[in-house]
Amino acid sequence: MRAPDSWVLKIRRMFSESTVAGPLAVLIVIIILLSLFVPKFLSFRSITGIINAATLTGAIAIGIAFLMISGEFDLSVGTIMAVGGYLFGGLAMAGEPFLGFALALIVPTLLGVVNGVILVWTEIPSFIVTLGTKYFYRGMLWVVTAGTMLQTVDRQPIYNIFNGRLDLLNNIFSEANFRNSLIWLILLVIIFQVILARTKFGNHVFAVGSNAGAALGQGVKVKRVKIYSFAISGLMAGVTGILLFSQYYTMRVASGDGMELSAIAAAVVGGTLITGGAGSIWGALVGALVISTLRTGVVLMNIPFIPADNFEAIVGVTIVLAAILNTYLRNRK
Repeated sequence: MRAPDSWVLKIRRMFSESTVAGPLAVLIVIIILLSLFVPKFLSFRSITGIINAATLTGAIAIGIAFLMISGEFDLSVGTIMAVGGYLFGGLAMAGEPFLGFALALIVPTLLGVVNGVILVWTEIPSFIVTLGTKYFYRGMLWVVTAGTMLQTVDRQPIYNIFNGRLDLLNNIFSEANFRNSLIWLILLVIIFQVILARTKFGNHVFAVGSNAGAALGQGVKVKRVKIYSFAISGLMAGVTGILLFSQYYTMRVASGDGMELSAIAAAVVGGTLITGGAGSIWGALVGALVISTLRTGVVLMNIPFIPADNFEAIVGVTIVLAAILNTYLRNRK
């Protein structure tokens, strides 16, 4: 009879087989450490601030994680997010909020498709393709908008739909400031996690990311999978643009610049392999929470040699360490 595994072996197996267990453990450790050194860090005001800050990164990281699992990158998501924000905000201010909502989803999705088509047609690495389209899309946005900043003080009802106060929870917890964007983020994470883990298309995404040649040999339409994955990345960038404008009521041509760094960091910290073939949407959400928690911790601790406006340095180190950990766990598995 086989002896039962010890708790040490069970924990080791859990960390080697789950892409979420590691990032979740890291998040818990960070929260414990910050709660020891930062007064009132565990207050609902602080916790909801972290969650609200993670909403935008989490939304755009959903598409990035999906795309990275298929073995590709998208450096243009920040620009595509700005396009979606301008479409939604501009048309909402013009009295057409629902048209703005629709176009803020459709146009970014099409821009993602363009990225995918260029990739499969030219076979140029996605890093180069999306680096180019990032600047091209930003330049076209500048031309169309003449560099005009969108800003409004009119709090339309549609803004509250996406980022109004979630009083159902705020009335229960003192000093809490939960927003409706949290509900939208959780719903999107569930939807795309189901697509990734429970559908034939999701299986193809993993197969293409693991070994595109082998997937092609098994009848998987590799090019189609990559284009669809880029479309999802563009779609989620558009959703993030809607959430961003609903939160700040403003949009600039430069909005979203550098957002791709935080999204990639969230995906990698959440267990997504840079080389593709492994990861989860839940992990990307946990990764976004890790990034947001670190950012809040850096600000509150006021570390002299790590100013808050240089947080990108922390993100860069986090990406490298997470990539090393993910590779190690993958090799152990």
